[in-house]
Formats: sequence, structure tokens, C-alpha cells
Amino acid sequence: MKTPKDGPRVKRPTARGDKATRHAALTAEIATIILHEGLGDMSVRALAARLGTSDRMLLYYFTTREQMILAVLHEISNRLSRLLAEHSTGPRLSPGQFLTRVLSLAHEADVAPFMQVWTDVIARGARGVQPYDSIARDVVRTWMAWIDSRLTTPPTGAQPGRAAAILSIVEGMSLLEVASPGSTAGVSTYLAGLFDPTAPPIQA
Repeated sequence: MKTPKDGPRVKRPTARGDKATRHAALTAEIATIILHEGLGDMSVRALAARLGTSDRMLLYYFTTREQMILAVLHEISNRLSRLLAEHSTGPRLSPGQFLTRVLSLAHEADVAPFMQVWTDVIARGARGVQPYDSIARDVVRTWMAWIDSRLTTPPTGAQPGRAAAILSIVEGMSLLEVASPGSTAGVSTYLAGLFDPTAPPIQA
């Protein structure tokens, strides 16, 4: 006679709430790893090993590698949004003043990892690497909207190219710093003078 222990093992179902909670926890853990170590190749197997689980189990929560990347970068984006909100108070700034402030901010220990990740995302997106290509477009739009929200209105009316110009400078300098740390020293002061030749500098 078969006893219960001789029968097939019945897998205990996972409650949806439990799965969602674990998904969120894994997303947060991977985001922290990426912010400390960079994007790398986002290997499911390597990340699973770091988290003390299997690649099969990781895919159980994220379904695909692409979905995992999207979830993790969304988490990183949310963290950065909260961080930027802390630096979005006070009066709006002129382009030169803003550039000085944001370049200084980009080098701060709590912000620099985000800048490095987004620079990598944009570079991969520019090469058409999926799913970074779609993410890169959203990142650029988000950054430009935030920049516009922090700039004073020019007396001559709207200048659509201002935010793109500033973002291009910030991203370019971030890339140079990754390639050659310290190579952009003094650049922010020089560029601020070009943007606002008659405006007094703002303390970063």
C-alpha cells in the first residue's frame, strides 16, 4: 500500500502576494549590485549566483532576462528620481549656474553611480542593444524634462535646445570621467562662463 510519502511530491503554490514581494526584493537587490558594480552583461546566471539562488528561479520571478533588466532599471530610475527631488528645491537657475550645480552633483558619491549606469544605458541604446534602446529614449526625455524644470525662463522666450545642450555636456563629461578620471577638472567653470558670461558663479 502506498503511503503519502511514496506519492508524487506536491509543490506548494506560491501566493501572488508572496511572489510580488520576492520580485520586488530581488529587483532592489540587483539594482544595488548594479549601482555598485556597473551594468556588466546583466547575466542571469551570474546575478543568481550573487543572490544565492539559481538562474531558473530568477527567471521564475522575472520570466525573461529582458524583463529583469527593465524592472531593475525602473527601480534605479525611481531611486534617482527621489534623489533628484531633494535637489529640486529653491529658485530656478540660469544655464551656467545650473551646469555648475549639476556637474558638481554628478560627482557626489551618492549620485555618481547613477550617472555611470545611465551613461552606459544611453551608450548601449545608441548601438541599438535591446532592451536598452527603448530605455535610453525614456531616460533622455526624463533628464531633459528635469533640466527644463530647473532653468529660468529666457527673456527671449523658449529655447528648446537648452536642456539637450546641457544634457549632452553632462553625459559627455560623465563618459570622459569613466575613461580618464580627473580629466574634466575645471571644465564646469569654463563652460559656465560661456553660458553666462556676465553672471556671477554659484557655489556648488
